[in-house]
Amino acid sequence: MSKLHLARRAAQILVVAFMLLVPVLARYQNYVAAREIDRVLERWSGTAAGTVLEAVDATLRALPGGEKERAGRVQRDRESVLEYAQLARGGPWSATVGPVSMTDPLGATESAIASRALPWVLIASLLVPLAATLLVGRVFCSWICPMGFLLELTDKLRGVVRFLEIRPRDLKPSRATKYGVLVAGLVLAAALSVPVLGYLYPPAIVSREAHDVVFAFFDRAEMGRFGPWTGGLSWMALLLVGIVLFEVFVSRRWWCRYVCPGGALYSLIGWARPVRVELENERCTQCAQCVAACPEGLNPMKNRMGMECDNCGECIAACGDDALAFGLDGPLVDLLRRPSSGSPPETAP
Repeated sequence: MSKLHLARRAAQILVVAFMLLVPVLARYQNYVAAREIDRVLERWSGTAAGTVLEAVDATLRALPGGEKERAGRVQRDRESVLEYAQLARGGPWSATVGPVSMTDPLGATESAIASRALPWVLIASLLVPLAATLLVGRVFCSWICPMGFLLELTDKLRGVVRFLEIRPRDLKPSRATKYGVLVAGLVLAAALSVPVLGYLYPPAIVSREAHDVVFAFFDRAEMGRFGPWTGGLSWMALLLVGIVLFEVFVSRRWWCRYVCPGGALYSLIGWARPVRVELENERCTQCAQCVAACPEGLNPMKNRMGMECDNCGECIAACGDDALAFGLDGPLVDLLRRPSSGSPPETAP
């Protein structure tokens, strides 16, 4: 497993951990603000909920200023731990880390169209995502999106299905479908003044479901229920399950390749990205390992990636000839390399 693959997997795992940590911190804040944290920790001692809160409390108290001495005793500094707990909020759909706020461009676009307003706070939250996409393209899809992380597992499940001698289909709709979904969703948002795609967009769904699961975990603890939870799935979670099953049995990587409106918008924003995968023809032996490895079903061996490439680096990791690597190319780079039309022609000495 290459270093690039490990780095991407670590980034995806950190995003999932962040999604679960944020609602835990929110619940911790509630207990600290209500001055009930010590009573809750004592009452839940030895339980899973108590262990999670104890870990969060110990971590925040270990940070600078997290504790203070009073009457000869070292105690939690309530104001400091509350400030630390508020440094991380949101999820992949819209997140705040310290002073930096970030909003998914699809969420911001749909919100602006539905409300017919574009407040400065929304513009500010787009600076980081837009800058990253303009520079490196739709890396949100491959490095950050929790749904992308989940759907990468569908390839392994398809392998299990084949092992069971069940032949899955590989339906290949037009890649233009996702652009149609994007346009249709934005038109509906404008007509109904409701962010329609926000209810169907997997990163937003996963964020909400993670929040609900964590809060249900603590709600049950408050009711004295510490055993296994077998709660039902919401219709949004069932939608995610449906996407997974469809990809396993009907169409490989169907959502990301052909349907996702967020992926469509990221592709449009990052079409001229300067950082992209480049092919060194002299090294390539036409083994096609990169083609098989590409999650988007593109052809790195022929240098045919275009704006659909999400810079995941899987083709680079699969290439045993070192013929693929990240480099600077594309319309913007070509424009900068082009000599100025107003410069005088060179004359022979």
